[in-house]
Amino acid sequence: MTEEQKEKRRTEYEMALLSQSACNLSGLVHHLSKAMTLIWEEAREQEQGTDYVNSHPIVRLYVEQMGFLCRADYSASYRTCLERSKEMKGGD
Repeated sequence: MTEEQKEKRRTEYEMALLSQSACNLSGLVHHLSKAMTLIWEEAREQEQGTDYVNSHPIVRLYVEQMGFLCRADYSASYRTCLERSKEMKGGD
């Protein structure tokens, strides 16, 4: 691994730590999206796959903060999305 790659990874781990004080959901989503490229590189180097990526510490920190910020009830959100998706079908 090059020094540049090490620095990029170090930065992503630091950003994950900083995410714990974030208040902007959109910013979190964009940062996590960018971090996923490096997380997948790390996974491939270790001959790992989706389970590794899904449970990666960086992913966990971002997702935990996202959940904290949205404070939504999963069941209620699911029902609302289901109802609205049906409404958009034109009254089925």
